[in-house]
Amino acid sequence: MTREEKAQKLSELYDAIAADSSYRTQGMGSVLVPGAGSIEDHPLVFVGEAPGREEEIEKLPFVGQAGKNLETLLGEIGLSRRDVFITNLVKYRPVASNGNNRPPSAGERHHALPYLVEELRILSPELVVCLGLSAARALLDQPALKMAEAHNRLFEGHGLRIFVTYHPSPFNFMIAEKKKALHDAFRHLSSLSKRRSGYE
Repeated sequence: MTREEKAQKLSELYDAIAADSSYRTQGMGSVLVPGAGSIEDHPLVFVGEAPGREEEIEKLPFVGQAGKNLETLLGEIGLSRRDVFITNLVKYRPVASNGNNRPPSAGERHHALPYLVEELRILSPELVVCLGLSAARALLDQPALKMAEAHNRLFEGHGLRIFVTYHPSPFNFMIAEKKKALHDAFRHLSSLSKRRSGYE
C-alpha cells in the first residue's frame, strides 16, 4: 500500500468512527482525535488509552505533559514524533461528571477495539508499543493483565508484535521506579526496532 493509499484509508477510518453513533457515548467529548505521525513503511506505532483535555483542544494525541515525556523518551533512542505514529485506543476524550478526564469504560474500550485493529492493519507497523494497560489488555484480549507481568515484554496479537510499558504520565514520571522502568523499556525497544534508531 502506498503512502497516499494509507492516508486515504486512515481518513476513511476516522470518518467511519465519526459516523458511528454508538462509538461516542454521552460521557465523551465531541472532538475526535485521530492518530498522527509517520505512515511510511512499517512504522513504530505507539498506542495510549484515550485523549485528554489538551489533546482534545489540539486534535492531536499526546500533546500534554505525557506527550512531552514521550518525546523525551523517544529522543533518548534517536527518534522524534515525526519518526513514529501515535494514536489512542479510544479516539474521544472520556469525561467525568466533574469535567475532568476519566478512564474509558470497558464498553467504550470494547467498541473502539475493532477500529484500532483496522488502524493498525492499515499502518502495518513494525512494532506496536502499548503505553499503559488499556491498549495492551484490549489488543491482547487479557482484561486481567498486570503491568508487573507485561512491562518491557513482547507479545503477539492480531498478527502484530506488541510491546508493553508504562504510560509516560506525569504521575509515573514522578515515581523514580516507574520512570526508570520507562527508560529501560525504551532502551529495550530500540534493540527490538530495526528502523531509525540511534542504537542501530
